[in-house]
Amino acid sequence: MQQLQGWRKFDDWGSQSAIAEFLGEIPGPRPVSELWFGNHPDGPTLLQDGSTLGDLIAQDPKKALGSGILYAFGSNLPFLMKVIAPDETLSLQVHPTKEIAREGFLREEVLGIERTAPNRSYRDMNHKPEMLYALTDFEALIGFRVPRKARRLLEGLEGELAELLRRRLKLSTVRGGLRSLASWVFDIDSPVTPALVEEFVDACRARLESGNSPSLRADQLVCELEAVHGGDSGIILAFLMNPVSLRAGEAAYIPPRQIHAYQRGLGIEVMAASDNVIRAGLTHKHVDSAQLVEIAEFSALPPVRLAPEHPSPHSDRFLAPAQEFELTVTTCTPDLSSLRVPGEGPRIAMVTRGRLSLSTEAGECTLGRGEAVFISASERQLRITGEGELVQCSAP
Repeated sequence: MQQLQGWRKFDDWGSQSAIAEFLGEIPGPRPVSELWFGNHPDGPTLLQDGSTLGDLIAQDPKKALGSGILYAFGSNLPFLMKVIAPDETLSLQVHPTKEIAREGFLREEVLGIERTAPNRSYRDMNHKPEMLYALTDFEALIGFRVPRKARRLLEGLEGELAELLRRRLKLSTVRGGLRSLASWVFDIDSPVTPALVEEFVDACRARLESGNSPSLRADQLVCELEAVHGGDSGIILAFLMNPVSLRAGEAAYIPPRQIHAYQRGLGIEVMAASDNVIRAGLTHKHVDSAQLVEIAEFSALPPVRLAPEHPSPHSDRFLAPAQEFELTVTTCTPDLSSLRVPGEGPRIAMVTRGRLSLSTEAGECTLGRGEAVFISASERQLRITGEGELVQCSAP
């Protein structure tokens, strides 16, 4: 086992204190948005000797990953695990399929855009299905509401934009209707101007104050977004999306092409090893709303909440329709002399609560909350003792 030091990412939308407190540290001067564990080149995870997890895998890929993973994915860890701590709504975004990622990556290569440039959307040729496991109450926007429900949210709203949306939503039940609506919102000649967005938000605020709102959450959302992203047309699309609340211990899956935006909370995010993000608003980063409208899935579908399997009495396993990862959560109590953690293959294991001793045939270590280790495929059986919770991300 190799203890890991996660790579920290700093974004304005991150929490000033959540990750620091999770790690038992004093908060620093900047908000920390994410803590990466994997061997993605954009966020190299360090070992205790200062080398990277990528260096360790490169020394003996078969020992680290196992022959099956090596054959299927090459000499890279196929998943990326993050601690994520949004304190305000992230950008409206989608992640591509493999085919879209390959085309986008090669197109930006031909255009001569540096892979790490801020105006680059496709940083690799991989898709990015992802799962969010909540460590605290977690809020997000995932996918679109059914149009008839969205129309109900417009009841009682006055103003030019509200009336335009009512007309558009009447047509959005036909095939391609939601895509057409999104294209209309983001079009360069769209009537969805900053002034009309502000008028729309004012109408939501007035309805909220009157006590006649059909959805307190929707009206509060646009008011919060206006305070940070005044006049942004993305506020209108966010208004039409599904709000999702996860309690600690619950998980959701976001497939490629599904529009989403995390809002607040602390969670573990696992995904295929990719950093491809196409954004369309609610951010100061590079946006490509035309590309998002082109590739996003605009079916009005409910968010995918994952029900865990129970491979043992003390473990929950969250499986997503993705080949690269699965997540196992194991709870240990002091009365258990030794508890076997289900799973094998290359794994990243993190203590999310309490303090646990981990052991394999190759060694042992003790971890506190927020500490993580990489366990190679050659270390087949993992056992834990102590009191706490262990979250393990592995390749199935």
